[in-house]
Amino acid sequence: MSNLHPFFDMAVQELNRRQTATLGDRSTYIGASDVAGCARKVYLQKQTPLQPDTTMLLKFSRGHAAEWLLDRIFTAGGGVYDTQVELTHPSEPMKAHLDFLFYNDFDGNPELHAIEVKSVSGIPDAPYPQWEDQLGFQLGLLRMQYPKGKISGSILAMDLNAGQVHQFNGYGYDEPTFNYLYCRGLHLLDVLNGRDEPRPSPSILCGYCAHRDGCPAFSSPPVDLPVEVEMLAQKYAELNVVKNQAEKELKSIRQELVDYTGPKFKGHSDRCDLTVSYVEPSMTVDGTLLKKHFPDVYPQVLKARAGYSRLEVKTIRQREQLSAAE
Repeated sequence: MSNLHPFFDMAVQELNRRQTATLGDRSTYIGASDVAGCARKVYLQKQTPLQPDTTMLLKFSRGHAAEWLLDRIFTAGGGVYDTQVELTHPSEPMKAHLDFLFYNDFDGNPELHAIEVKSVSGIPDAPYPQWEDQLGFQLGLLRMQYPKGKISGSILAMDLNAGQVHQFNGYGYDEPTFNYLYCRGLHLLDVLNGRDEPRPSPSILCGYCAHRDGCPAFSSPPVDLPVEVEMLAQKYAELNVVKNQAEKELKSIRQELVDYTGPKFKGHSDRCDLTVSYVEPSMTVDGTLLKKHFPDVYPQVLKARAGYSRLEVKTIRQREQLSAAE
C-alpha cells in the first residue's frame, strides 16, 4: 500500500455514511438542527446536498468520538439511558434525535433528561443560541411523547484536545419557546413545498456558509478591489492563518506545561523563567438563569453594547474549498 490517501478518503466517506444512516433521509423531514439553523441554508442544502470533503468529515467525527466516549463513561457510571433516541411529531414531518436520554436523576428518582453533546475547540462562556434552540425543540417533542412526568435537558460541551467538559444545565420544557420553534419548522415545510420563501437568519456562522453569495442578508453587490487593497487583504488572510495556527499550538503547549507544573510552580533555566500561579474561583452572573428566574429584572440590568465592524478575508482557494465542503 504505497499511497494511503485515496483509500483513507474513501473510508472516511463510508464511515460518515454509516454514522448518519440512523438519521434517515434528512431531505424528507425537518430536524431539530434545521429548526435551530438558517432557513435559507437548510432549504438550499436539502435541495442540492453537497458531500463534505475529508477535512470537514474529520471535524464532524469529533462529535461522534465525543458521543462514543461519553457512552462508555455513562455506562461505567451505571447510568440508565438510551442513545440516539428518535422523537417524531405526531402530525408533521418533524423529528429530533437525542444524543442521550436519561431516565433517572443521580438520586435514582424518575426523570427524563435529554443531553445534547457539542464537540468544541475551547469551551464557550455561554451556550450558543442555536444550541439552545435545538435543545428547546427536542424538549418540546419529548413533552409531546411524554405528557406527564419531569422533563429537563442540558448541553454538554466537550473539548477533547484540552480534556475539558462543561454542562450548561437548567433547561426545561417551555411552551412559548417550543411554539416559536414549531412555527419555524412550519415555515421550513412551506419553503420546501414552494409555498414560501426561505428567511435567512444571520449569525456568526454566516462566515462559514457556502450559500452566502446571493443571500438577502448580504445583498450589497460585490466591488472590484483595487490592487493595493487586494494586497493588504491577502496579507491579512495569510497572517490570520498563522495566528490561528499559533493559537492552537500555544494552547496545546500551555496544557503540556501546566500538566507538568501543576497549578502553582516557579522554575528557571539559563534561557527562561517559568511561573504558574492559580487564580481563585469567582462568581459571575448567569444571564440565561437571570432571564429565566427573574424575567422582570432582566430588562432592567441590560446595557447597550456598541456595534463593531467584523472583517473577514478568504482567499479564492479557501472559498472554493469551503463551497465544496458545505
